[in-house]
Amino acid sequence: MKKPEVFAAFAAGAALLCLACTSTIGPKKSGPVDYAKQFEAAYTQLQVASSPVRQDKQPLVLAHYMPWFQAPPAGEQYGFHWHQGGAKFDPYETLSDGRANISSHYYPLTGPYDSSDVNLLEYQAALMKLSGIDGVIFDWYGIRDALDYKAVHDAAVAMVAALDRAGLRFAVCYEDQSISHMIEGGSFDKSGGLEEATRVFAWLQENWFTKENYVKLEGRPVVYCFGPQYFQAKTEWDAIFSPANPRPYFFDLDNRTSWADATYDWPPMWASSGGKLTIARLVTYLNSFYAKNNTAAHLTATAFPGFHDIYAQAGGKSYGFLDYADGETFSLTWTAAEKAQPDIIQIATWNDYGEGTVIEPTIEHGYKELEFLQDARKTRDEHFSYTYMDLRIPIELYKLAVSEKATAEQKQAVSDAYAALFAGDAVEFSRKARAIGIRFDISVSPLLRESGGQSQTAAVAVFDPAGRRNLALGKSVAVSSKIYDFTGAKAVDGDISSYWEGAADKYPNSVTIDLSSSIQLSTAVIRLNPQRIWGKRTQRIEVQVSDDNNAFTTLVPEADSVFDPGANGNAVAIPLNTKTRYVRLIVTTNTGAKAGQIAELEIYGQ
Repeated sequence: MKKPEVFAAFAAGAALLCLACTSTIGPKKSGPVDYAKQFEAAYTQLQVASSPVRQDKQPLVLAHYMPWFQAPPAGEQYGFHWHQGGAKFDPYETLSDGRANISSHYYPLTGPYDSSDVNLLEYQAALMKLSGIDGVIFDWYGIRDALDYKAVHDAAVAMVAALDRAGLRFAVCYEDQSISHMIEGGSFDKSGGLEEATRVFAWLQENWFTKENYVKLEGRPVVYCFGPQYFQAKTEWDAIFSPANPRPYFFDLDNRTSWADATYDWPPMWASSGGKLTIARLVTYLNSFYAKNNTAAHLTATAFPGFHDIYAQAGGKSYGFLDYADGETFSLTWTAAEKAQPDIIQIATWNDYGEGTVIEPTIEHGYKELEFLQDARKTRDEHFSYTYMDLRIPIELYKLAVSEKATAEQKQAVSDAYAALFAGDAVEFSRKARAIGIRFDISVSPLLRESGGQSQTAAVAVFDPAGRRNLALGKSVAVSSKIYDFTGAKAVDGDISSYWEGAADKYPNSVTIDLSSSIQLSTAVIRLNPQRIWGKRTQRIEVQVSDDNNAFTTLVPEADSVFDPGANGNAVAIPLNTKTRYVRLIVTTNTGAKAGQIAELEIYGQ
């Protein structure tokens, strides 16, 4: 596949550039009148008492971090989290404003990126160092090669190396829901779930828990869980933690267990009404959360900038909306967290673009939250000397690092500048950056990735070019297996953006269509989404037929079918030339996924 150019100059004019200039010297403290009145009332109603047991805490500040993005040129293609399946969003498409069509309301200054890109990771670690963030909490799914979990894990490993160089810390938020997804996907059966989770913690003990920069409380490695969602009993977690010595200090999500060592909060979108979480309702939740944890020995408190997910636009269901409010929501939740005197303040999140909880610099919000954090760090650390101007240096270093025109000497100079920063030498960092010839100002310099082409669309056929009806459309379908909600019905629903996918690594996967009566057939057309995010792949497919849905015979022996959006629009035609009622497609390999995939199965008769 041809890889697009990494960056294009942003030349959409001054009007668009103003979108990027939301961050001037210092965080804006004032906003529209309605925000001012709303938040004046919110601060009056906010009642977070000092803790009698957690006094004199200097909290660690850790950003909840998603290592789950894939993108060219570091990756072969764009991953799910930049397009959400491609129903509406295609990052290869360039929109009229010059941006790639990603599944987010917010656009990173780097453009869509790959979480394993070393240059990107150095850029992110540098921003954290400069803003006073102490490290990250990885959103993490374990170590098995299932779904996209291995890619997520590999990216986390790469980021740990970057954090090591930067002198930053880390912990994991283990998503135990991954066990249920892997069971559903056929990676192992239900009886193997506990064994898999225990294997994960054996790996953590051997590789991460013993590292000096892994976050610990009372000498124990800190582990978060977004839940628990699958393992509910303490006895299960006792078994899971058994390879670790000492036992992890376990933080669960608020209101999930009665036995965890401590807890943490998250944007309470469940409290939304009419699709919106009001600031008043948010304050009520914060008061309640901090009151019930006032005497807890340890606490993680969470600050967040808002919540604006893209799920409804991507064809799913939104969790609701919490107004960014010109940065005031972040200020409010940070104030509440700080008042509670926690051990750790978690930022939710660094880069969840799907849910719109991002503090990483974006075109829409600039450096606002990082400037806020920089100021907050200076109030508790008199030796912290980085400035708002320093925050603008990493994006310029990143541009130079990925530029094909940069010389070896320039790229080495970029590494030297990062080395000075990570060694804690603010003056030398700034000097080295300027010595490279980097020019920057206080406004944002947005970067956009070219798509290299237009979006591709295709209508699902009701009739073929000869005027024959698609006999499979809307018919009854049975499948041998499916993953998540990618059901068999989606293979005959007339929507090319939806699809059936079998259970992972459980070949053969089969789809059986009941045509209602025995009909003389001519051709089957198998389609995948024609967008380039559905890159070239080969599926080995056999066609069987039956008149009674019991005795099936092979009509077309298994053979490789190549789906290529650039060559055949991701569509393959298979001659049938038979009379039958039931048509079964059996997929035994797929080079583009771990199971068979069909967006639409069209069947035509004579």
